[in-house]
Amino acid sequence: MVTVEAIQGGHNMAISNMQSIKQSNYSAIYKLLYSNNKLSKQLIAEQLQLSLPTVSSNLQELINNQLVKKNGKFESQMGRRATAYSINPTAIVSLGVEIFYDHASVVLINTLGDLIATSRLSLMFERQESYFKQFGTWISNFIDNQKLKKSQIAGVGIGIQGLVSNDGQTILYGKILNCTGLSTTDFKPYLNYNITFYHDADCVAVAEQEQNKSNGDAIYLSIGEHLGTAIMVDGQIYSGQNGRSGTMEHITLDSHQGRQCYCGKKGCIETYCSLSSLLVDNESATAFFNRLNQNDQGTVARWKTYLDYLADAINNLHMFVDNPIYLAGEIVRFIDQNTIDALAERTKKITAFPDDYNYLFLGKITDFAVAIGAGLPKIDEAINNI
Repeated sequence: MVTVEAIQGGHNMAISNMQSIKQSNYSAIYKLLYSNNKLSKQLIAEQLQLSLPTVSSNLQELINNQLVKKNGKFESQMGRRATAYSINPTAIVSLGVEIFYDHASVVLINTLGDLIATSRLSLMFERQESYFKQFGTWISNFIDNQKLKKSQIAGVGIGIQGLVSNDGQTILYGKILNCTGLSTTDFKPYLNYNITFYHDADCVAVAEQEQNKSNGDAIYLSIGEHLGTAIMVDGQIYSGQNGRSGTMEHITLDSHQGRQCYCGKKGCIETYCSLSSLLVDNESATAFFNRLNQNDQGTVARWKTYLDYLADAINNLHMFVDNPIYLAGEIVRFIDQNTIDALAERTKKITAFPDDYNYLFLGKITDFAVAIGAGLPKIDEAINNI
């Protein structure tokens, strides 16, 4: 015998299934528009195999929620021109932040990953309430100046020099900034948003992948004051079981008599291939490269030695992971394809296997790479949750 409870249960399940289908269509239409510049109702219906009434109702709901907008008309040789629809790029934005020992930078990124605004604050990092308060006030003022609503902000990504827990909430190892154990909860009283930490080198890789519109496998050498490395597999950061994969900056060239690294070991690639290893005390990268361009002989000699070390590191990494290698980070401001060609020639001379193809490339982002790469995942999270 069929009971009232069974009938009611079946009714509730049917409603739940209908709601699930409706939500799925809503999400699918938004994500299709996100992947395209603009589309008509007819094209959406054809590509998703949905009826025009279904597309129309979902588009109207997306417009009401300000996620989608009408974007002119398509050209037509005959008849009425179809209305074009596209996402509203300011409906979802994120903040990407990079924290260094003496300053912090923030960028505002829209739904399409475009850089909208930036700000920089001179602020010495310290794990003190005064730091978190000043940091939070700065970010809050930035948000107010951009006239953003809290509902628009997908979250705040913070790129930092340290290994990060799998959930992005804790710094597991942070010797450079002495920030081991730092938690997002330290910032929450002064910055009440969805906050996630990201390893700075991973951020550079994410930013470069987005810039190149690539989902391929690659290694990224982020060369700045310190060296950072990251591995991309299928367009995603490969961090390994404990979040340490890709930290190739601590592979050693001479672990017994090599240069002292901040990690406590000797001979790490960091001590030969970072900008700090290239520069002398109180020398800026800008000053060094200005003298290099003037053909100062002492500077040229230092540069050649540095390139030899960097070629050794690149060759070792390529032997280990046979994927394209990108030089990225701060160094991109100062070098060009000639440097890449010079490094390629050096690696060919020392490699164990002859390479008949080019695997070394120059990154494209000269400024705010860490901050951009910290903000992009928050956009992706928001889109995936629509």
